[in-house]
Amino acid sequence: MKCAKCGEEIKSGNLYCSNCGAEVQIVSAYNVMEDEFFLDFQNQEVGQTSLRSVTDNRNALQKKNLYLCILTAIVGFLVLLVIAFLVKMHVEREGNEQTLGDYAQFVQALADSNDKKAMTCLEQSLSEDPDQLSDRFWMAWLYGKQGKREDQADMLKQILAIDDENIYACRELIRVYVEDGEFEKLHEFYELCAGSRLTGLFADYLVEAPVIELPAEPMREGDLLTITAADGLNVYYTLDGSSPITNGTLYYAPIRLTAGTYTLQASACNEEGYYSTIVTQEITVERHYQLGMPRVTPDSGEYLIPQTIYVNVPEGCSAYYTWNGSNPTTASRKYNGGISMPEGNNVLSVILVDEYGNVSSVQRVNYIYMPQ
Repeated sequence: MKCAKCGEEIKSGNLYCSNCGAEVQIVSAYNVMEDEFFLDFQNQEVGQTSLRSVTDNRNALQKKNLYLCILTAIVGFLVLLVIAFLVKMHVEREGNEQTLGDYAQFVQALADSNDKKAMTCLEQSLSEDPDQLSDRFWMAWLYGKQGKREDQADMLKQILAIDDENIYACRELIRVYVEDGEFEKLHEFYELCAGSRLTGLFADYLVEAPVIELPAEPMREGDLLTITAADGLNVYYTLDGSSPITNGTLYYAPIRLTAGTYTLQASACNEEGYYSTIVTQEITVERHYQLGMPRVTPDSGEYLIPQTIYVNVPEGCSAYYTWNGSNPTTASRKYNGGISMPEGNNVLSVILVDEYGNVSSVQRVNYIYMPQ
């Protein structure tokens, strides 16, 4: 070992330095500082282990928070993109709508349930192209949606005026008429389509018309009028010329009419409520009696002085006469007052005719007038 003072090598066993005489310091092999260092090192190891665990947990938490932040940022960015897109669409719709075509605006209006605007777009489109059928179909559809049935029917007619064999317009117009009970219009429409390929579309809605059977003319009070129809059909009729479809009386037995003039209209109806075409018959019913022969004065005979002849004409009747022996008719001379007796041997023939056309038998009177 060396001297702590001069550094000279001290021989083993010496208690003093042979060079400088300094006392040799004996140091134990067990160094307290080393022990403290060892303990301190152990504490550091334990502390580092705990610190490492805390650090690892902290790092994991920080990493998890980082992922959440990234995810939140992505979601927020997407929301911003959606909002920006909707704002852009709104601005384009409101600010740049004029750049859209009429049809595109119409589609957008339909999507927005804005029927008024949709109709305006269609009207604008038709003003530019009046023969456009698709616009007219859409207008008919919108009218139907709004319950404007007459406008809907008129628009379908316009389509058929452009394309007279348009099956879709024809079928839709038939449906409108049937659902609204407009069978008179349906049959008028059928007549317009007669001879075209559209007539087959009416097959399910056509009903055989009834037949009116009149007694031998002239028809008089007490005579029976009969209406017949195919099996399974009901018949409705009117006597005043109004529609039997809307105002009709159900026919169930022959009709007995009083004297007068009538316009008989009848229609047959099947189980589905579909009506036939309307048949019409003008009818005059006469009073059921025989007119008596007219009374004429003076009576037959020879006369030397001129006479005035009179005919008794009942109320509601007229008298007609001839002088040549033929039977008078309503075309003969009408009696309007006293008749002068002609010279010679003459036969006056007279009839009466009432307001219902009933004609009396002929009254004949022989006058021989020989003036002196």
